Amino acid sequence: MNDCLNCNIGTHLVQKRKNGADLPLCSRPSTPGKITQRSCAFYGARWMLAPLEDAIHIVHGPVGCAYYGGTVRGRPFRVFSTALKEKDIVFGGGKRLIRTLKEARAVMPHAKYCFVYATCSAAIIGDDIAGICKEMEKEFGFPVIFVNCPGFKGDSQASGHRIAFESLLDHLVGQGERTEAGLHDVNIIGDYNINGESMVLKSLLEQMGIRVRCVFTGHADYEGITAAHRVKLNLLICQNSARFLTEGLQKRYGIPYLEVTFLGLSQTIASLRRIGQYFGLESQAEKVIATEYKAIKPGLERLLPRLKGKKAALFFGAARMASLVKALDDMGIEVTFTGSQFGDSSTYKDAWRNVNPGTYIIDDASEQDLEHLLDELRPDVFMGGIKEQFLSHKFGIGFCLFPQLKCAGPYVGFKGFLNLAASVHNAVHAPVWKLASLNL
Repeated sequence: MNDCLNCNIGTHLVQKRKNGADLPLCSRPSTPGKITQRSCAFYGARWMLAPLEDAIHIVHGPVGCAYYGGTVRGRPFRVFSTALKEKDIVFGGGKRLIRTLKEARAVMPHAKYCFVYATCSAAIIGDDIAGICKEMEKEFGFPVIFVNCPGFKGDSQASGHRIAFESLLDHLVGQGERTEAGLHDVNIIGDYNINGESMVLKSLLEQMGIRVRCVFTGHADYEGITAAHRVKLNLLICQNSARFLTEGLQKRYGIPYLEVTFLGLSQTIASLRRIGQYFGLESQAEKVIATEYKAIKPGLERLLPRLKGKKAALFFGAARMASLVKALDDMGIEVTFTGSQFGDSSTYKDAWRNVNPGTYIIDDASEQDLEHLLDELRPDVFMGGIKEQFLSHKFGIGFCLFPQLKCAGPYVGFKGFLNLAASVHNAVHAPVWKLASLNL
């Protein structure tokens, strides 16, 4: 084994043994000086709240922060900035925030609520953002929500995820008109509508006779969020980022939840059966499973034989680390290493259960860590974020972007599993790798 891998064993990098359950050290600050792949709490909050397009989003800080938070999951979103300058840092940016709020309101007169994000500079100088939000809420006549997410607040973007959901739970959920929940009404929590994935999930559930009231936060609006407490069940998909909201709804409103995932064939089938069993809709679930599987079976018969026995490596956010391992296993692909920028002990336990002995699990990997792992283990395909794409290509290893590009389509559900298999197949069998292996 490469000495560079050996030296980190037992810290943020572990190797699964047949006997034992070692997990990487996690949920702690990055080592000073390390070129981490993590982001900040502000971007974590944007990651959760950006899809809420019926709201005004104002970033109180330098314009660079707004630029950074303007693109989420590869998609641009409208965001306003107070564009603080040196003078504002010295004398305070409160007046600038008030002016920006009024200007944004004029641009979006039909907005029903507003988020004001604190950044590092605004938090350090002590602007009374909360007080200004309360003042402007009275003037506007709708919620103006202070999202207290300066970048230094927490170890990674995971802190911002919690702050964002805390803002929704404290200021919006439960504020809507009291309506009775239908017998089969649910919320989906932890789906962010990448390439229309929320619509795929809603379609599967509606075929079973289940109504989706709100999808946090991929397909949500003011009415859906404020009435989210009027459901019979919450479906938790992203355990890492959305567990706080799910448990908060259970504690405050007594709404039970199921942990489900629709990434991969076996997990989609198991999740539909669990939901069907909960509502007494077992026959409807089996009908949906049979119909959807029949539609993708010819495509799978063409792709899966060419993927069987291949090896993959994974590194991205914590949410789908374990479920993607299982999805690849459905294709006959073995994972050589998996890791996350900000996973916690529960997500690493899930990943540990799904991987085979000998698999490496890493937390908060630097580019050098990933370089050593790719060089030593040489997977056939690497799945990660945009920052890892070019490193993978330098090693002549096929790459699948995650979250995926628009052209790849959704990855959830039955058709999504076929899309995922096609993306992995195209990355592994791209003709360019034959050229790259030649000694020219």
